[in-house]
Amino acid sequence: MRRPLLLLALLALGACRLGADAGGLPALDPQPLAAPPVEMTTLTDPALAAVPPAPGPGSAPEISAEPPPLVVSPSQRACEKAGGSYAAVKALFTCVKTPPDAGKRCARESDCSGRCLARSQTCAPLDPLLGCNDILDDEGRRITLCLD
Repeated sequence: MRRPLLLLALLALGACRLGADAGGLPALDPQPLAAPPVEMTTLTDPALAAVPPAPGPGSAPEISAEPPPLVVSPSQRACEKAGGSYAAVKALFTCVKTPPDAGKRCARESDCSGRCLARSQTCAPLDPLLGCNDILDDEGRRITLCLD
């Protein structure tokens, strides 16, 4: 059943081709489309002499001005003067300091100037201690403190 359909399709395509050769379609012009002539100028043209040459791919652009000074807020200045560093926490900035007893052994929060970490039983390396951390309170109990 497939062969008669295939033969019928070939005959139909052949008939289409014969009808096209009989003058159904206009003949194509064998000449390609012509482009307008290109105007040539010399490099010594006086109009082009005023244009500075473009920098090459290996040359760096000249930078004549210094970048503007960074703007430091009064709270950042105060933080850095106190020995801290200004850090971005989510969309806000906070002053983060290293306590003088960071890393010292502790059994309760009162042993540290900051927080006493429950897992290592040492004073926290940063103040404030951001995120969720297990700490020891003043009575030595393990609690979870979350600061964002």
